[in-house]
Order: sequence, then structure tokens, then C-alpha cells
Amino acid sequence: MPVVVIGTMNEERPNYTTIALCGVVEVQPPMIQISLAKSRLSCKNIEDTGYFSVNVPSLDMLRGVDYMGIHSGKTTDKSELFRTFLGEKGNVPMIEEAPLNMECELVSKFEFGGAHIAFVGEVVQTYCSESCLVDGLPNIKKISPVTFSVYDNSYWSIGMHLGKAWNIGIKYTPPKEGTD
Repeated sequence: MPVVVIGTMNEERPNYTTIALCGVVEVQPPMIQISLAKSRLSCKNIEDTGYFSVNVPSLDMLRGVDYMGIHSGKTTDKSELFRTFLGEKGNVPMIEEAPLNMECELVSKFEFGGAHIAFVGEVVQTYCSESCLVDGLPNIKKISPVTFSVYDNSYWSIGMHLGKAWNIGIKYTPPKEGTD
């Protein structure tokens, strides 16, 4: 799962928390879903303001990012760990050191009876570090994102390039029935 840092505004102070429950739910308009434990301060912040950010950290940010997931914003001010900038809405904190940031406006929230709340936000603006762009597009190797494996409770970095999507299987021939 992708490791991301959620940015919210707690009154006048930015708050950040690390999660791995995040994914795209719509391409046009662009929407992203995050799930947060109900006990997180970020849940209240999103409900109060209607905004959040999704910050994709690079591998070199991992120690600070892990710290943000360990400590609660209710008792720890995490706004000083990285430099903050505000998006075009003016109230959505994002991490300057993160190579990719998405400013989101809350569209909907869902509770499924478990420990988490799922928030869906429309991406109103995306910011990408110039150093991570190739031909005007974000480059995953330059971003150097981190993934999380829930099965071994470990962080992993991105591996090798395997080929172009919707291209690798063009010449594939499925095995005929009855053959091994």
C-alpha cells in the first residue's frame, strides 16, 4: 500500500498523520480516498474544515514520516518536522519536502462499522517538485515513494520497471483448455 502523509488544519496549526489506506476512486474529476482511524485528530480536522492534503513522501523522509504516524496530533505538535506550505485554498497544509502533494476538498465520508472512517476528496490542485518531473510529468523513480506491507509490518521502496501497462499483454496467448 502507498505510504502517504495526510495534512489537515487544527485550528491555526497544521497537523500531519501517516497512513497507508489510500487510493484513487475517480479519474475525472480526480478523487482520492483515505481511511483514518476514528480516534485520529485528523478525522475531526477534516470534518471541521472540509479539506485535507495527501502528501507522497520520498524514501529520504521516512524517519520523520514514521514519527508522524506514531505520535498523535492531540499531544504532539508535528508541524515543525517538515516545512509547510498552503495550497490555493489557503487552508490546506502540505509538506514542502514531499515531492508530490494533492490538495483535496471533502466530497463524502463513509463508515463501515469498523475502526476507520473513509473520506473521499476531490483533488483541486496537485503540486510536484520540479526535480521529479520528466517531460512535464511526475517520474516515479525520482519521487522515490515508500510502500507499506501490512503482512510483515514493513516499509518497502519501489523496485524495477517492468514495462508499459496495457502493452505487456498484447502478444500474450492464453493456454488452450486441457493443456498444462
